[in-house]
Amino acid sequence: MKKISRVLLAAAFLWVFLALLATGMAKITSIAASRGNSWVSKEKLRSLAQYHGTEALKITELDVSIWRAGEWIPVLKNKKI
Repeated sequence: MKKISRVLLAAAFLWVFLALLATGMAKITSIAASRGNSWVSKEKLRSLAQYHGTEALKITELDVSIWRAGEWIPVLKNKKI
């Protein structure tokens, strides 16, 4: 009985962690989509997302990155900086 409760507790913690992770990814995606004054055009962002097969793009002043294998990989660098 004690082992079952530990497994259920671990499963609950894992579920909460994954839910928070998914919420964070959704926020990043929505921030990128609603950002009005970006150095990258919306058309360029759409084409990058389509080409790389992702909906999550992280836009910073230095680069645009995609999420792959647990890390952000830059796919476009800002040439103005």
